[in-house]
Amino acid sequence: MNESRLQRLMRLRGTVARRPLDAAEARDAAAATQRCLQCPNQRLCDEALAATDGKGLSLFCPNTHYVEYLRSRVLTFA
Repeated sequence: MNESRLQRLMRLRGTVARRPLDAAEARDAAAATQRCLQCPNQRLCDEALAATDGKGLSLFCPNTHYVEYLRSRVLTFA
């Protein structure tokens, strides 16, 4: 199965899910998926995902804040 744009962005930014989602998280993930599927910038997204670590998508991606929120939850500071 092909990886979605949102999944690629999440993997690039280090936000791969490590446990099952609870109900609220599942709703947030479903909403983010819909935003991604309906985004008018899909070609631009493909180019940005192929060329970078996904940071440049913050200029146009409607899911940037969601992905960075997830990323902040998995970061550990020593």
